[in-house]
Amino acid sequence: MPRPLPFRDTYRLRLREAPDGFPDAPAIVSLLALWQDKRGDRRMPSRDDFAVEDLRLWLGYVSLVDVTAEPRRFRWRLIGSGIARQLGRDATGRWFDELYDKEMLEGYVGAYSKAVERRQPVYHEGDLEFVGKEFRHFRSVHLPLSDDGEAVNMLLLGLDFDPV
Repeated sequence: MPRPLPFRDTYRLRLREAPDGFPDAPAIVSLLALWQDKRGDRRMPSRDDFAVEDLRLWLGYVSLVDVTAEPRRFRWRLIGSGIARQLGRDATGRWFDELYDKEMLEGYVGAYSKAVERRQPVYHEGDLEFVGKEFRHFRSVHLPLSDDGEAVNMLLLGLDFDPV
């Protein structure tokens, strides 16, 4: 594996699971409703179930993450423009283990693996701390996607940031 090239402006990521979700966050609630609609009677939908038009309302604040099983790895397939603007960078196409130091990588892998293993939506809230900048508080939903209906091969993430 290549040596990690950490984002030097990110100092710390704190994530906490939020089992009850965020009923007061309309963007997250409505994205979950879309995921449930696309799922139908299956355990989870596939990426192919979502047309770009379906995600128009959330485009700037959704990301797609590729998932590999063995070894477990994650890759930013797409980072919404609003998310990239909030973070000050766009890591689309990059593997997590090439980007983040050990602490950040463990935080991301632990959080994202929950949706992969459970094969159901998982909610988190957290803070990103930037060197020389303020904290950014956010809420997120991690929605599993599967090409075969069993193994998760992608995550659809929806983020909702607090105003600055």
